[in-house]
Order: sequence, then C-alpha cells, then structure tokens
Amino acid sequence: MSAAIDVVREAGDSVAVPPCDSRFHYVPPWRAATLGSLTERVLPPVADVAARYSAARPDEPITADETAALIAACTYVRLRGGDDGCTLAFGGLPPELAGHARSERMTVRAALECVGWFDANQRFLTGVHIAVDGPAGARSPDGALYGPELARRYAPARQVTVRFNDVLRGFAEDFLRSRRVLELGTGTGRLARNVAPFVGSYTGIEASRAMIDAGRRDGLDVRHGDMMAMPFATGSFDAVVEHESIDFCTEPLLAATEVERVLALGGRFYRVELETAPAAGIGRLQGAITARLADMSGGVFPYWTKGQRQRLHRWLLWRGFVHRRIELARWDETRTLRDWLQGLVNASYPSFSGIDERAALSVCVELAGAASMGDLDTRWTGRVGMILHEYECVDRCCPGHRPRP
Repeated sequence: MSAAIDVVREAGDSVAVPPCDSRFHYVPPWRAATLGSLTERVLPPVADVAARYSAARPDEPITADETAALIAACTYVRLRGGDDGCTLAFGGLPPELAGHARSERMTVRAALECVGWFDANQRFLTGVHIAVDGPAGARSPDGALYGPELARRYAPARQVTVRFNDVLRGFAEDFLRSRRVLELGTGTGRLARNVAPFVGSYTGIEASRAMIDAGRRDGLDVRHGDMMAMPFATGSFDAVVEHESIDFCTEPLLAATEVERVLALGGRFYRVELETAPAAGIGRLQGAITARLADMSGGVFPYWTKGQRQRLHRWLLWRGFVHRRIELARWDETRTLRDWLQGLVNASYPSFSGIDERAALSVCVELAGAASMGDLDTRWTGRVGMILHEYECVDRCCPGHRPRP
C-alpha cells in the first residue's frame, strides 16, 4: 500500500483537480489521503463481512449495520473518497449494485457481490485482496468500469473505418516490427488485429472479461489483468502500446510505474489518439446535447476526458522519458449524424449519470431537428486525425528497473 500512496504523493498530492467546463468533467485522481483512508478505515469492515459470510447460506440476510457499511465502502470507491470536489463523474453506485442499496438488510449473495465489486476496484491500489469464497451463484464482478455494459456499448461508440485500419498497420510496420509488444486495454481487439501480424510477439492485457469474451481475438495472447499491476517480468517488452484505454484506469500514475517497469531499457511507450473535428454545426449540436443531458442528470454530464492522459504525460516526463508527438495521418471522413453523436449517447462507460441510451438518443433527435441538421441518418463530413505520442525510456534508476524512490 505504501507504494501506491508514494506514487500519488510523488506526483503532487496537493495539486488541484482540473476544473470542469460546460461539456466535460474530469475524472478525479486518487489522493494519498483518500488512499490512506481506504486502507485504514474502509477496507477492514468489508473484509470482515467477506470472512464472516463466505460459507453462509446465500439467502440469509446480513445485519443492517453490515449492509450500510458495504454500501458506504462501495460508494467510497466510486467517489474516490468523495472529498476531492469532483464527484459528479462518479454519480453514486453502479447499476449492478444500486438495487442492493435499497435493501435495509441485503442477502449474503448480494453482500458477496458488493464485496467482489469493491475488491475488484481497490485491490491494485491497496495491495490487499479480499478472498471471497461465496456460495454457488454469487458472481464476482469485474469492477466499476469493466462489466458487460462496457462490452455491449463499446462497439457502437468505437466504429472503425478502412482508413483507420490502414493507418494502424502502417504504424505497426514503421514502429513495431520485430519487437516484443504489450498492448494496454486490448478491448475487443480492434487495434490488436492490425498490429499483431507485424510484430515480433504480441501480448495484450484487458481488465474486462466481458470485453475479452466479446472480442474476436483471432488467436491473440490476451491476458485478463489490470494495467496497474501487470503479471509480467521487469524489462520484458520492447514496446508498450495504448489506445485511449488510460481513460478508464482507476489511477493512471500506477499504470505509468508499471509501464516503466515492464519496458526494457531503450524501449518505447506509444499512445495512439484519435482527433475528430466534425462540421461546425455538429460541434454546436454536441454542446447543446451535452448541456441538456447535464440538466437532466442534475449536474455536468459525465464524460471521460483527456485529464487522465495529461497526468500520465506529466508523470512520464518527470521520470525522464523523452517525448515525441507524431501525426500519423489526417483525412476527411463521412459519417451519419448518428455516428458523430454516438460518443454522447454512450458517454462514459458505463453510464454514471442515470440517463439511459433511449433518453440520450431522444435528446439527440430533438435537438438535431431544432438545429435543422436533419435526421440521424443524414451524412456529414469531418476531419479525423491519428496522433502518436512516443515516450522513449532512456534511463534507469536502479539495476532492478524499479521506479525511482
């Protein structure tokens, strides 16, 4: 646990959270104080419940106090302590636990689901794993960001084109040929299928079993695990690749230390980003839709932002990585209005605001009509760019390639 707190403290525990604006809300970082509270105050009661009820009958009720403690612990993880001034992005409990929170005394089955969800979201931060040997039928969720909802909503929001695939293959040929490559957050494999044929060896790591199951892996080596605590030897990869998966990382600075650890000296970390610029009218429409959804949700409509990437970037530079920004390609792309707006319909994975897809889509239809943009099948042209951020590992702090103290 001291390592997690130290990493966050090194990055500046007192640095203010970036302010949100009318459209985006930053994902709040963990602070050393909230990590300490998680370990010392929040985790022990959950571990006690897991130990007490692991062999109990699944329909037996736990006490009201234990129910309240479990819900409070899950809420703490969801809100990252609730005291960083940026809680809207995590608006309460996830859908899979919300029903349990309405019970004064939840069942053992429900309690162990809460324990599993809590554990999946905290164990890489605290270094403590809560063993749950629950009764038959008790499931172990993948965590706040990694359940079936993510897999179901990912593909419509992340459609790819022939040009996208061609640019990725060119990137692999020019930058990754013959290297040992690790991809963070493989998802359903849209980057992997273009990259793997051109590299020396390919390995992916993905936190969501649902995403792994939904993807066509085509025989690729994809491991279930978390980028904050990777099951790979120090210095075992020549290149690490990431395509917008850092946005879903619980604490990107912990992922950065792992990237540093698994890279061989002279290795490179590549972040692939898409930059989209739809027609000006669509940009204004996106702003209007977000404002309406924010009003419906009672606050800023939660949306994953580049805040996590910026923190990762600053950390890597401080650690001595050399950075290069490379524009791989830029092209015109014609999409339906539905496709240009899909990111708003699927805003955040899973949805934190309590606004379902049908409600979000109806807002898109209404405001598109009011703006004379046509229906959602109207086609519009915009610009798309693929940007590569290259970080070269040019120095090591110690023979074991461990992060600097």
